[in-house]
Amino acid sequence: MTKKILYSIAIIAGLVSCKGDYDDWTTPQSNAANEAADKFNLQIVQTLYSIDFAGDNGDNVQIFTSNLQEGVAVTDGFDITLSDNGENPVQIQASADGKVSTSDFEKAVVKIFGNKPLERELEAEIHAYIAVTTADGVVNVDKTYIPIVLTAKPSAPFISTGYYLIGDMTNKWDSSAMIKFSHSGKDVYDDPVFTVLFETKANDQYWKIIPQSNIDAGDVWSEPENGTGVLGVAVDGDVSESGLLTTISPKAGKISEPAMYKMTINMMDYTYSIERVVPQFYLIGEVNGWNSGEKNSIFTPHSNTVYSFTTKWAGAWDLKFWGVADYGNWNNNSAYGCPVDGDNSPSGTLIQAGCGAIAAPSAEYYTFTIDLSTMSYTWTKLDEQNPTEYEAIGIIGDFNSWAKDFDLKQVAPHNWYGVTTVTDGGLKFRANHGWDINWGAELSVTEADYFAKGVANGSNIYVPAGTYAFYLNDITGDFAIVEQK
Repeated sequence: MTKKILYSIAIIAGLVSCKGDYDDWTTPQSNAANEAADKFNLQIVQTLYSIDFAGDNGDNVQIFTSNLQEGVAVTDGFDITLSDNGENPVQIQASADGKVSTSDFEKAVVKIFGNKPLERELEAEIHAYIAVTTADGVVNVDKTYIPIVLTAKPSAPFISTGYYLIGDMTNKWDSSAMIKFSHSGKDVYDDPVFTVLFETKANDQYWKIIPQSNIDAGDVWSEPENGTGVLGVAVDGDVSESGLLTTISPKAGKISEPAMYKMTINMMDYTYSIERVVPQFYLIGEVNGWNSGEKNSIFTPHSNTVYSFTTKWAGAWDLKFWGVADYGNWNNNSAYGCPVDGDNSPSGTLIQAGCGAIAAPSAEYYTFTIDLSTMSYTWTKLDEQNPTEYEAIGIIGDFNSWAKDFDLKQVAPHNWYGVTTVTDGGLKFRANHGWDINWGAELSVTEADYFAKGVANGSNIYVPAGTYAFYLNDITGDFAIVEQK
């Protein structure tokens, strides 16, 4: 746009209030007004036609000028309504000389168009509350100007389409073993948050992050000056659980102790956080009525990143699952599922934000296995499709003098659950209130060792006094005893 746009308004003496959009601003409406008409004619002149917020624009930027004269005041400055051709309007304030806060201006543009750094055409409608002092007193005028048009580009940073964790925990920095961060699949400027779950098995494990753009360019370790390359921390061996990522001579961060961790990166502000994850995951789905009121269906852990659940599935929209800390929270994108709601493929990819329900390939017995190190899942059909049915499963032991079972509820086919308080001592799981079928294990329950595979007629399970959730799968014999705090 090369020509300035000029709009004007005449303030008429004796006018108490003039309202209405796009009126004929130069036509007197009542009484002779020579004094005000000769003295004042407000003009708005556009001065800004394009802005790139990535540039140095200062604290304020001028959008227009006006020819305020003596005796004329814009009482509350100017209101500017920014919009996408009238859609998604956002209002900001301008001073009497047509300046706006650069920060407020960019926030408004982002609210209208999002963070993606593209040049967009923006409409600005200017509104003024004007007070004119005349010989007869003060005249107040409320006027809206015909919109002006300009272009604006947000100052968002570079965000790649994907990211990968690399380091000691990924086969000694082997790029073929990188762990991909999970993402919602939305535009990365609408959702700049990526997450990854991983396990370290030794002390002092170092890490960096590789963008998808490096992989696409065929150079995993590229560190171009434009800031699109490898991400790390400023100080080598930084053990901070949160901080800033950098592409300028990136150094490796460090995780001191072996455990399972969740790393979250927000690429809009280039921040990271690392939190230790308690290795417990819980299912919610068709098999347990999508009931998130109780953590009644626990996955069997095979390592800190591989878990499974065995039952007869419905074969349609069967499940999602949560980590223990996020269980039941539908509002923070913490549930795990698949990219396509109802996908019944024999294997697939796990995501969190915006995930759909995962479905079994058919309405039969399967073991559903997740691998959080690769964010993937697989379905394995059981050879035995008619497992033994039990009328009851309970626990019995020193806590009830081995006299009467505490019965568990069947919350999904062949999966049993219940919560009760026990005293110090041994206990076992058994079927139908008898000893023909029972499960035990050489296990003393601790916070770090709460799960085992029950053995037919096995040893008593030692459980310290406390309140626990008890879980048993009567097909696999897998059980868990989780203290309730």
